[in-house]
Amino acid sequence: MININSFCFGYLGVQKHGYNFITALSHHDDIALFPWDSLPPTDYISPFLQQCLLNAQAEAVQQNLGIGIGVMNRMPHIVGNKKIAFTVWETSKIPAPELAYLTDVDEIWVPSTWGKTVLENNGIPAVRIQVVPEGVDTMLYCPQPANPKAFSNRRFRFLCVGKWEKRKGLDILLQAFANEFSPDESVELVVHCHNSRIPNLGTKIKSEIAQLNLPPHAPLRYSSPVPEPAMVELYNSCDAFVLPSRAEGWGLPIIEAMACAKPVIVTNHSAYLDFVNLHNGYLVNVKKMVKVEDPDCFTPDLDYGEWAEPDGEHLQYILRDVFEHPDKAKQIGQVAREDVSRAWTWDHAATKAWQHIQPC
Repeated sequence: MININSFCFGYLGVQKHGYNFITALSHHDDIALFPWDSLPPTDYISPFLQQCLLNAQAEAVQQNLGIGIGVMNRMPHIVGNKKIAFTVWETSKIPAPELAYLTDVDEIWVPSTWGKTVLENNGIPAVRIQVVPEGVDTMLYCPQPANPKAFSNRRFRFLCVGKWEKRKGLDILLQAFANEFSPDESVELVVHCHNSRIPNLGTKIKSEIAQLNLPPHAPLRYSSPVPEPAMVELYNSCDAFVLPSRAEGWGLPIIEAMACAKPVIVTNHSAYLDFVNLHNGYLVNVKKMVKVEDPDCFTPDLDYGEWAEPDGEHLQYILRDVFEHPDKAKQIGQVAREDVSRAWTWDHAATKAWQHIQPC
């Protein structure tokens, strides 16, 4: 039996990672679950998770292998005799207070080769680090037949999904879209970006957009939070996905869009380069590496190193190319679907993890 400490009740990226990875790993061994988020009402918890919670009440769980899935500051609370921290990071430098949370774990898993390099550059010996990818549910996230009424005479639609924060490059995207497309062009950008940790987010969004001084442009539309099944519909309602992040620890919305056979436009930097390339997506040039500065999400007096600054002009070029060559973009999206189905599902992730666990 394997102990897992994790967030797993909800639709945030860390919760989706926890739930889907636990489910896939349970095909290899029983799971004892020690949740890090509040338990929802009983009728929300699936029979599978109920059994995992019961397993956590069994005897001798301290003797089991323990895996923590989530942010670094939770890792000291892993339950088990051997402890594995399955975590992510998004910038070039990890401050000492964060690194300290990994002191007592026996092994560290990160989702990408880029993430492994970041840890090594921050002084963690390579022998302590394993690359275990995240994944995507290709049965849930899949192409859906278009509704002829909904798609008749509608504009070409770009979709952006991610938290509203500087790291996601939303300022670069909004500026590039506004600069490239005039109000009379049949194109729109749907922004599905939220952040529950930022108070008065609506006011902040309006203020930040006003500071961009955008020229007259094609429509920008904003999408409210929706449950996961509706997210699948949202992906399928678009023609292309765009997220010019300054850095990502994995990129769940990116791989979800790819599973729905959508061409993705992302920055040529960080974790998702393990599964996005020039054959199955579009890569935006990095203009330069810049110091990490975002007081809303990063403690101002700590050094987080650098992240990428996407090239806005190159992003404009790609947006125009995708808009004017939709058949080519659609073919790239189909390749993306094939690639993630072949190698990047949650079952693939769990199998990779199990290969590291077995010697234990």
